[in-house]
Amino acid sequence: MTFPPNLSKRWELEAQLYASIGTLDLLSRTYEQGELDPNIFHKQHRNLLTTIVAIRAKLEGYDFDLDHFIRSEEIEQLFPFGLEKLRRTEGTDDNARNRIDYTQIKKLPKVAAEFVASAIELLDLLRLEAIATVDRILPYLDELFAILTDARVYGPDHWVTQDINQWIKWMDRQKPGQLLKQDELQKLELQASRWLSDFRRELSNL
Repeated sequence: MTFPPNLSKRWELEAQLYASIGTLDLLSRTYEQGELDPNIFHKQHRNLLTTIVAIRAKLEGYDFDLDHFIRSEEIEQLFPFGLEKLRRTEGTDDNARNRIDYTQIKKLPKVAAEFVASAIELLDLLRLEAIATVDRILPYLDELFAILTDARVYGPDHWVTQDINQWIKWMDRQKPGQLLKQDELQKLELQASRWLSDFRRELSNL
């Protein structure tokens, strides 16, 4: 039996999405149990997030319903940790303005996927207060800044670009192994959430 090319491609993408969510779930659970080195976790975690965003962008060209996919594949029951990460790549459910416009993300999938993945990775790191040191945080800030400036997503005077740059300069003045204080973590987490929300909105103008 043969299937229409479009249907076969959609099934292939859905299979990739399912596998990525499952792998992300296993990775997250293993890390939570302390059985995975943090450096290995963050590298694999970001790669999976980037892959998921890229797959979702491709699925936008088909008659794909994410909620139906989650229900039909029983994602919530099978991969609760993976689903949590998936929801974060999609944006907040209670504010449509913060959701990713996947019709726009297809225009520059690498840039968009990398920025979303890096921002989510940074937010996850900031919530792990025990390892949120300057030397772990700074590479994420550098990467976010480089993505925005190299791809010219924002102009140099845009508040997101300037804000990230200010945080980089502040981090450069701190000791590498220094843990951020609670108020510093909360402030940076709030700003990183704002950067991600603004980027989601700006996709429609890219």
